[in-house]
Amino acid sequence: MKSLVVIAGVCMVMGAVPLRADVPLPRFTRTEPGAGYPVVADVATGLVWQGCAAGLTGSGCTGSAWTMTWQAALDYCQDSTWAGFTDWYLPNVNELRSIVDNQRVSPSIDPTVFPATPSTGFWSSSSYAGSASFAWTVYFNAGYVNPNYAKTSTFYVRCVRRGP
Repeated sequence: MKSLVVIAGVCMVMGAVPLRADVPLPRFTRTEPGAGYPVVADVATGLVWQGCAAGLTGSGCTGSAWTMTWQAALDYCQDSTWAGFTDWYLPNVNELRSIVDNQRVSPSIDPTVFPATPSTGFWSSSSYAGSASFAWTVYFNAGYVNPNYAKTSTFYVRCVRRGP
């Protein structure tokens, strides 16, 4: 009888304890659908990012990152066939700002998901309303945005597409 009470007690306790904890899914998923050309899916926004800045390739994003003018950045993304996709575009300032990780600095982005990201300015497609010859940039050293650069300046580029 005593062992029956113990077994019943254990069953009651086990029934009250969840068998698994609800662990949140990671926000970003990095895959490599084209050899050497990783992509990062963002479950929060539904966007898919090039896993490396322009000029870098491979799982560790090696090589030399490229800087280019704003128009060259628009053209680069539009013409990109990264990982076999042809619908890349230069992100707007809000899309680009969405991958900033404010818990990090230099770079202010998750380095396991976006390795070798330069800790400086990246172009967005957003023109500055105060002057059509200026565009917004996002700085990945501290995650801030800046509209005060002429489109003839050169900055880094990371293209995006709508998922999946």
